[in-house]
Amino acid sequence: MSGFATWLAGHRIRRVVIIAGLFPLPLLGLLSAATVVMSASLRGPREILLDCLMALALLVALSLLSGMDTVTLATTAAVSWVVWGALGCLAGRSGSLALTSQVAVLLALVGLTVFALVTGDPVDYWLPVIQSWYAELGVELSGQGLTIPADLEGQAQILEGQARIMSGGLFAILLSGSMLSLLLGLSWSFGLTGRRVSDSFRVLRLGYVIGGLAAVAGVLGLAGMQLHGALLVFGAAFTYQGVAVVMWWARERNWPHSWWLALVIPPLLFFGLLVVELAMLAAIGFVDNWFSLRRSVARPGV
Repeated sequence: MSGFATWLAGHRIRRVVIIAGLFPLPLLGLLSAATVVMSASLRGPREILLDCLMALALLVALSLLSGMDTVTLATTAAVSWVVWGALGCLAGRSGSLALTSQVAVLLALVGLTVFALVTGDPVDYWLPVIQSWYAELGVELSGQGLTIPADLEGQAQILEGQARIMSGGLFAILLSGSMLSLLLGLSWSFGLTGRRVSDSFRVLRLGYVIGGLAAVAGVLGLAGMQLHGALLVFGAAFTYQGVAVVMWWARERNWPHSWWLALVIPPLLFFGLLVVELAMLAAIGFVDNWFSLRRSVARPGV
């Protein structure tokens, strides 16, 4: 991996091609984001700005040649690269993964708030979108026992419930992707400077500000206030801290090197377990944020 990072960091054209060429591609867009983070953390705002301007010009040219929606693609890319570049610069300047992660969570919450203000009523915004999805996927869903009730009142209740959390779900996914990009990009840049991102990740703590906001959001949610799915954003954030806790336990207690398979394989076999596993990790992360679950244990013979 350090060889690839050295190859990528050593030439601007390579970075520009990766940033622009992989951005529109599903999953591979993660590498585009990681490249922005790496370049920003290593070289600072001026260099990453030039990288992204050149990448934006290349992306516009590619979209014109391929017939894609140039305006939407360019706008999405510009906003995404500004966020990833800012996170990378912060990580490079502060050297703190925790601080950078906290800022990422706050940015996701700000984005959710702005989205709610711009759309006016996110429920009204998402309802026709969800109805369109059901119309397009009705056959497939019915084959999996996931059809919505036949009566109009039952349909309206389910669709409205889903619409209420769609905004939060969207920004939870964006936050999760940003965190993955941040970790991957920093693993490249840290590797070039002799550090390991795993060491920083194992002690990741989101702190009392994020924890306090999450607690307040939970109380308001129980009181019936419309939060547009903000709890999903907090859940995504604390899931990463939960993974950090598990990784810390694995090292402290000398778990087998393949311990992570116990987290990965069950959700692949039974998709429903993924929701349960993510909820458990988020709970672990939230509890650890207030009452540390990472305490050293004495090893035999030490």
